[in-house]
Amino acid sequence: MKRIIALCSLALVMFSCNVGQSLLGAYSLTQCKYDFNSISNISLGGVNVGSDNLLGSALALTSIFTKSSIPLQFTLNLDVKNPGVQTALMNGLQYILEIDGIQMSTGALDSRIQVAPGETGKLPLNLSFDLKKAMSGQSADAIKNLALNFVGIGSEPTKVNFQLKPSFDIGGQLMQSPAFIPVSFSFGGKK
Repeated sequence: MKRIIALCSLALVMFSCNVGQSLLGAYSLTQCKYDFNSISNISLGGVNVGSDNLLGSALALTSIFTKSSIPLQFTLNLDVKNPGVQTALMNGLQYILEIDGIQMSTGALDSRIQVAPGETGKLPLNLSFDLKKAMSGQSADAIKNLALNFVGIGSEPTKVNFQLKPSFDIGGQLMQSPAFIPVSFSFGGKK
């Protein structure tokens, strides 16, 4: 009987330690600093846009602006810097992407991310939406500028606001952060 009680006590302590580690990891993630790193794997209107051939990409894009749909796919790479003393943990997230004041996309990511204390990790987000549909009501120039900024030759900077709502595994239950974490940056435009 004493063995059973000791075994149950050990299991309870281990469970409590895991829950405590998960809670500390979740808290640490909310204290991390999120920054823009890069945009990669860009496909705009079916054209793979690469920095190795900007002129070719720009020429291939000239005909897409007359189409009724402009699918945009890319990977947004964010840096996640953990300034704390505890490992930051996340088991997934929900997001809202806003570009130049227009909500472009919402979605979720179901990947575990772990960032050690004092380290910077990468958070790659694969995003896709119809640029023309998302920007309906905007001027053709605004749509072109955003598209050209993804190619690297836009005339005005693009402002991005990203809202992240992480989820955490606490004792086997997936819990969401009560608030979104804002990430803002600009890219493109003539320097």
